Amino acid sequence: MKFSTQSTLKTPWKDLKLTGSRSASAIAAGIVCLSMNPASAATTAYRNLVLGDNPIVYYEFDEASGTTAANSATTGATYDGTFNTAGGAVTVGQTSFVGGGTAYDFGGGFVGSASALTGSLTEWTVEAWVNYDSAKTSASNILSNDQGGWNNDVLFGIGAEGGSQGVSAGSVGLIHQGNPGSVRDFVGSALAANEWHHVVMTGSTTAGALSLYIDGVLADSNTSLTNGITFNGAGGFGASPNLTVGAARPNSSDAGYRPYDGLLDEVAIYDSVLTPTQISAHANISIPEPGSALLLSLGGLVLLRRNRR
Repeated sequence: MKFSTQSTLKTPWKDLKLTGSRSASAIAAGIVCLSMNPASAATTAYRNLVLGDNPIVYYEFDEASGTTAANSATTGATYDGTFNTAGGAVTVGQTSFVGGGTAYDFGGGFVGSASALTGSLTEWTVEAWVNYDSAKTSASNILSNDQGGWNNDVLFGIGAEGGSQGVSAGSVGLIHQGNPGSVRDFVGSALAANEWHHVVMTGSTTAGALSLYIDGVLADSNTSLTNGITFNGAGGFGASPNLTVGAARPNSSDAGYRPYDGLLDEVAIYDSVLTPTQISAHANISIPEPGSALLLSLGGLVLLRRNRR
């Protein structure tokens, strides 16, 4: 939606006679910002929505440069992510979904957490906005804590693991490898490539369920879990190797590296199970209309002009 100051206010800016500390030009500049920058308002709205649900890790991927992904959650800089491009590129500043600011383009590299979160998660949510490349429809891992072997590992991606105990090609999903175990629990559903989708996985020990939501709607659920649903590593959640975003394992020379190919944004992990209402709200983020603020500002400006006469 486009907004025009000319159609809203008939009096030209040059005819507004204002005195005091706030000039007409300053107010006009603020109004122009309100009318011309809905994207930043949308980004703020989505960020506030996520932070309001208390993630323990939240990567907004809004960096314009550098090799660090800032953690916006209250856990802070200890859990910032660091780029590793030995296996390929990680490119910042890419176009995201309407409320996402900017995104990262993963082309073989990954982002690894700088520190391990302590403790295991028995109730959890993993969330991201995903736009994967149609050139790679399997073994394309978005997020994992895979250490090799079976250590209550969680692997989230496109065609993750594959086979009879994994997510099929062209589908998004998550597998859980118990400790010990030989049977994977998983959920998955087809996902169109080259377009943005909101994807959420939840695991609940209390409910005994692993669930997948796509664009705010429940797409798959597994309530016949073999291994339980604890999210951790051999020494606790995120233990060496740490949490990996953009690959299955943080070593490009590892046969199990399996990097993600595509755009990714707004990656968040929670130590709780988000409700369907919360998930739907994130997927269907309401973009603030600058029109209301614009009209209010213009109205105030007109009144101020009248009062100065």
